[in-house]
Amino acid sequence: MILLMCHSIQGATDSLKHYHATRIHEKLKIDGNLNEPAWQKANIITDFVMYRPIEGGTPTQQTEVRILYDNSAIYVGAMLYDSSPDSILRELGLRDGADPSSGSVSGDINADFFQVAFDPYNKRQDAYYFGIYASGVQTDSRITDYLFDAVWESATGINEKGWTVEIKIPYSAIRFPAKSIQEWALQIKRNIRRNRETQQWSLTPSEAYNGLDYWGVLDGVENIEPPLRLSLTPYMSLAYERQPGEDKTSNTYSYRGGADIKYGIDERFTVDMTLLPDFGQVQSDNKIKTLSYEEVMYDENRSFFKEATDIFSKDGLFYSRRIGQTPSGFYDIYSHLKENEIVKNNPTESNLINATKVSGRTDNGIGLGLFNAITNKTYATFKDTITGLTRRELTEPLTNYNVVVADKQWKNNSSVYLINTNVTRAGGFNDADVVGAGFNLLNKKNTYGAEGAFDYSMLFITDPSNQKSKKQVTGYRYVLGISKSSGTIRWGISQGGLSPDYNAADLGFYKTVNRINTNAYITFFRFKPYKKIQEGNTELGATMKNYFSNRDFMSLELYSNTFILFKSYDAIYGGAGFTPVTGHEYDPRLNGRYVNAMRFWWANIGVSTDYRKPLVLELSVTPSNFIDRFVSEGINTDATLRYRVNDKLTVTASNAYYFDPYNFGFTDQVGDNYLFGVRRTNTYINKFSIRYIFKNDLSLSIVARHYWFNYKYRKFFYLEDNGGLAKSGDDFGNMYDGSYNFFNADLLFNWRFAPGSTLSVSYKNIFENAGNEILSYSKNFDTVFNNPHTHTLSLKVLYYLDYLQLRKNK
Repeated sequence: MILLMCHSIQGATDSLKHYHATRIHEKLKIDGNLNEPAWQKANIITDFVMYRPIEGGTPTQQTEVRILYDNSAIYVGAMLYDSSPDSILRELGLRDGADPSSGSVSGDINADFFQVAFDPYNKRQDAYYFGIYASGVQTDSRITDYLFDAVWESATGINEKGWTVEIKIPYSAIRFPAKSIQEWALQIKRNIRRNRETQQWSLTPSEAYNGLDYWGVLDGVENIEPPLRLSLTPYMSLAYERQPGEDKTSNTYSYRGGADIKYGIDERFTVDMTLLPDFGQVQSDNKIKTLSYEEVMYDENRSFFKEATDIFSKDGLFYSRRIGQTPSGFYDIYSHLKENEIVKNNPTESNLINATKVSGRTDNGIGLGLFNAITNKTYATFKDTITGLTRRELTEPLTNYNVVVADKQWKNNSSVYLINTNVTRAGGFNDADVVGAGFNLLNKKNTYGAEGAFDYSMLFITDPSNQKSKKQVTGYRYVLGISKSSGTIRWGISQGGLSPDYNAADLGFYKTVNRINTNAYITFFRFKPYKKIQEGNTELGATMKNYFSNRDFMSLELYSNTFILFKSYDAIYGGAGFTPVTGHEYDPRLNGRYVNAMRFWWANIGVSTDYRKPLVLELSVTPSNFIDRFVSEGINTDATLRYRVNDKLTVTASNAYYFDPYNFGFTDQVGDNYLFGVRRTNTYINKFSIRYIFKNDLSLSIVARHYWFNYKYRKFFYLEDNGGLAKSGDDFGNMYDGSYNFFNADLLFNWRFAPGSTLSVSYKNIFENAGNEILSYSKNFDTVFNNPHTHTLSLKVLYYLDYLQLRKNK
């Protein structure tokens, strides 16, 4: 039996493609020209297979790839033949294809593309991707960390035969085992943009759950040693801020200095640290206003918290925006004003002192992660307008955030993990601790799987009368599910529940508690072209919600979604859903009481045109309505128009309008009664961006956004004991009406003057206000620009220092 198993494993390995790398001793110049003699000594990869548009087909253009290595780096050279070199698309873009108009850190540049991927541990559960566009734009990522950013060299060139790629990846940019003989999983990909052709060296079937199982093997790399991975990235910044105040406009000048440090403890584990960071140039949030009890989740735009955080993301218990968030006492300050006082300064963010990450994985697949961050005390400042005296009041105490994670990778892409998050605050404030565990199990062929998770939260609430005494409140959350995870037909069934006192929001994202959600879905995929259709999928699903405390039925929603990509590379998508039956809606603000839920339906249709063309349109329309009561269609529309003027300049404009004539929901608690209302809501979102790429390391981007949300109440009701609604006879006037404006304009000039080093100039213009007066759109727009704005101008220089390079230069 053991001999049969060994023979089977050997047979599986032999069935994969192999490539033997060549050691070199001469120095290579990374200039995009493959004319050094060393390249002629290397073995050549030519047996590429078409992945799209016809899976398994013969490529239309020939591709040749060579791989070399020495004691410090691995080198990849490619000759990408093209029968029409003048048709090679080569739009310029930001690194990783980042799109400032959407805040996305990755995107789709209209250019031909080449990518090489390595899994140095050959576990086939994680890998490094290094890609380059024909225009020379770099992109890199990891499967478990799509925000991975390394320092490496590359160059491209275009000639009469096609285009060339030359890449140098220093060993300090990746992790690999300390073995004399290396064996890495390897994949190589090429995209020919004008006909949307994708080639692969080792074909990964579309029906597969884990494509890495089909990657080839890179061997021949021998007697290399993991280098000392040590880099320091110090920064200096200067800033000027002009901010309107209650009595006069304040002008503030500041300068800051700090550093990011990366140190490889060994070939497996890395320490990342940021000291006195400056996030003043981070992209502004796309702020919105909500009337529901659900929290708005904003993207993380701070580079330190985006990179290398994959292992800390288990169960959603780590939401990095909690660190440096708005102080907990920010909004209470205005109720603490004394006579003749004004609020002189009320910081909107807690001050981060430092943050540290330690992460890595042992040779036997055990991953370990430790995260720690400390934010300083934050104070609001009051000023007496008569005496001129000032005083301070604490809005956020000194706080320590900790995350500890361990996971274990098993065969068949299975895994298990354990995570703990902890928030400790000084000075008698509340503390929190959450423990979570989970698993993901798949069968040998990766066709079926089971997953589960269990989290236990502990909140330590300070007793106001005795700050040394704390009350402990505990709760839990669970998830269980099974699924078919590969093939053209995939399905899944899962259930998740949150007990009434579960609370992981001190360091995690808020989840609505006292709920049991049961979900089921089935998805049909088509990966092969059919007539005018390139590929597509359709999903059918159902979601049932129950109240956790008494298992009371809340609602059942049925839905479907469809996506179709045509051979023209225009796409259409849509869906629909409705609630055939509803029960009781338990709003967390009702303290255990319920309101009878109303049935509703929704539908959606959208189109997206071919991104290869200079002018691209994305448009979607979503009507919706109640079924039994307050019947009047609402509609959401989203439109984005992107125009690529040339390979350097791109302009994007988008508009969204959301209209709900009968938005129903909780309004307020009036004595012992709960007040509900029906309101007419309007949301306007206008966004405009310009991106100009002077060259690959020099860019200018401008993003402006205006968001306006207003709501006017039409009727009021009081909640009855049976969940019904009694019409209110009280006159509240416009007491609960509201209008919220947010405007921001961000300008960023960025120059990457050396690998990993940047000089950037940032200008921000921000306006925010809220009130209950609702003006016409034009008058509201005038109000936005006729009132004082906050202006911030900053200059930041960041310089990357690598220990190995410094030692080499000596």
